[in-house]
Amino acid sequence: MKVLILGLGKSGTTALLHKVAAGLPGCNAFSGGKPGKYIGNYANAVYKHTYSARKGKDFDRYREHLRKERYDRKIWVARDPRDAAVSKMLYRWHRGYFGHGEQYRAHIDLVRRKEQDPESVPFAEICRYAGYGEWPVPREAVRAGEKTCYREMSEFVRGLGDEWLVFNYEDMINSNFDSLNSYLGFDVSAESEVPRPYSKVVRRKSFGDWRHWFTSEDIDLLKTAYMPYLELTGYDINDWALDPAPLIERRFSSDYMQRLPKRVTADAVLRYKERVLRGLKRRFTSSG
Repeated sequence: MKVLILGLGKSGTTALLHKVAAGLPGCNAFSGGKPGKYIGNYANAVYKHTYSARKGKDFDRYREHLRKERYDRKIWVARDPRDAAVSKMLYRWHRGYFGHGEQYRAHIDLVRRKEQDPESVPFAEICRYAGYGEWPVPREAVRAGEKTCYREMSEFVRGLGDEWLVFNYEDMINSNFDSLNSYLGFDVSAESEVPRPYSKVVRRKSFGDWRHWFTSEDIDLLKTAYMPYLELTGYDINDWALDPAPLIERRFSSDYMQRLPKRVTADAVLRYKERVLRGLKRRFTSSG
């Protein structure tokens, strides 16, 4: 069986990749790269990709790929865009901050201020320091970027055919796999975890964190950007309630941001070893 998992970065695609792959015997799990990079003649394989216009992996690229490549099952992973925004912001420096030290320090200083007093700094203000290129960007540019992203995403998801399954991140966190298992024709491994070389993508394994990060000012700024996608993917578009006593924990925020750059080299070595071992395994299997 050949399975495609697609979604926005930080929407749980990596975790789902390994849960699905663990449910198929002798399955190969492939993550990232340009669409089609790892396509091969495997009995069972799961391919995970994420949308990133900045990296040249926009929806036109995926539409073109899907016209050429056949998959037995295709899954779109949806996540509440408010939670996804928080996760993306905190994941910004996962490749390190070489040459961007000043921006990194300004960014993490704002996150620390937010930890001390969650209502003192709007979430969008922190996002002004989490972009690529010139910084800080205008707050309106934060809204415009999210609006463009989710407009294009809504257009793509709206055009998915009946052969696709839209699976929500929150169902994965709650271990609600019935619809997924039924669609796939086998049971995924709910207990399967992300392997060590890729585990930096894992942060809280929860949802609703945005209620602690957003302020009323953020809702006014970002609500219209998120509403169409929220409605399309089955979220309650009327639920914008913030936590009355917001709490932002350091270990999931500034501490997490500091840990990510330290893992760059070690994780790269582990991933290289994994690829070598996988290649040797394929060679041994084909020759045997």
